[in-house]
Amino acid sequence: MYAQPIAEAKAPVRLAQNRIRPLVLAFFRLISPLYMKATLGFSRVRLLNAERLVRAYADFFQGKTRLLVAFRHPYGDEAQLMAYVIGKLLTREAKARGIELAQKPHAHFVHGYEVPLWAGAFERWLLPRVGALPVYHAKFDSPSVRRIRGLMKDGRYPIALAPEGQVSYSSEEPPRLESGASRICLWCAEDLKREGRNEAVVLLPISIHQRWPKATEKALDALILGMEGDCGLARVAGESRFERLQRLGEAVLAAAEQQYRHFYGAELPETPGLSSAQRLSGLRQAALTTAERCFHLKPEGDEIRRVYRIRQTGWDRIFRADMADSEQMPALKRSLADRLAGEAWYASRHMELVDLAYYLDLDRLKPEDPLELYIETAQNYYDLISRLMGGNISQRKALRPKEGIVIVGKPLPVDRTLKALGLQVKPSKAATEALNRVLLAEFLTCIEEIRQARLG
Repeated sequence: MYAQPIAEAKAPVRLAQNRIRPLVLAFFRLISPLYMKATLGFSRVRLLNAERLVRAYADFFQGKTRLLVAFRHPYGDEAQLMAYVIGKLLTREAKARGIELAQKPHAHFVHGYEVPLWAGAFERWLLPRVGALPVYHAKFDSPSVRRIRGLMKDGRYPIALAPEGQVSYSSEEPPRLESGASRICLWCAEDLKREGRNEAVVLLPISIHQRWPKATEKALDALILGMEGDCGLARVAGESRFERLQRLGEAVLAAAEQQYRHFYGAELPETPGLSSAQRLSGLRQAALTTAERCFHLKPEGDEIRRVYRIRQTGWDRIFRADMADSEQMPALKRSLADRLAGEAWYASRHMELVDLAYYLDLDRLKPEDPLELYIETAQNYYDLISRLMGGNISQRKALRPKEGIVIVGKPLPVDRTLKALGLQVKPSKAATEALNRVLLAEFLTCIEEIRQARLG
């Protein structure tokens, strides 16, 4: 959702036909090292277990497999990072191993349909020209599904997506996985079988982490100081960094509770004995209920499903399907549409809060935790304050420079994986859930690997 208030309704956005332009792709491969450093702030990117990614692409290009790259999405810039890894580092790693790839590697990245709406005109121009694929979270879109399913089966490049469905804000906690990645793989297996083809369908997990040099502690302390100022907290002499973050979390939670209790009629208990998790859960429910009341939506599904429906409704009121020829609209109708769009933007602020707060654990940080988890926590607190002040993910604070660590997990051949579990390889609920559990287990293995590397 836009970071600044909306004042007028807009005509619907139409993306160009999805078709890779080789010159566009070549240009962005060329400038990607500069983009990673100057724009995203990566001092370097390390690719661990690189041979798994090299072999996965070599097998794909040789026609042995159909491949889906499932990468974690904890920070926000993982799609760009993975495009760099696949477009630049993969070729280098293949050459280092004496493996010749049949063509320059790339992937069709799947993204939420709303990304081109809030990201801007350049992204709307770029995404279809590099083969990116939009999908809806809150409704079934047959053309998008057919396009993804067709490219998974016959595309020149693999599919790449974040199985969380959106940013999940924690690199070392078990993610909530959508069913999309597993379902696409199962559809592909079914389609291949129907055509009598023998390629294996492979799901490749990739976990992504960030690290910062010790010198970043100064920027971290400055970030904490700025948040204390935003919350009206006076600096306490002798307070540790951990204590300052704990006090910040409490201050933000208390301010949000007061806002929803006194101005939105939320029945939030004032019991001192409640844990931070219980209070945060109550706050999320209050925010969701407030947004749904504004949009006349009934609560359906889990919290993230409710977030998706609210987001979809907000965008539909800002980008109006009936405004293709807005200049011909009567002034009254146009003014009413503008007012509705403005109200939708403000109602969506409640959704933006839950979009982040769902993934937060205010008690997760421990005094002995390493610098990267302190930075991750501080960035999330900054984002939480920003959401309460009307912001969105585009205003997320990122400390720089940073190092990217990309861990390639164990490839999961869908057929063998499910048969080992005693399940048929078909797009059933049982098979989808089982494949998701295996994918989650592999992500946890990657997380444990990064923790052990830290200890070592």
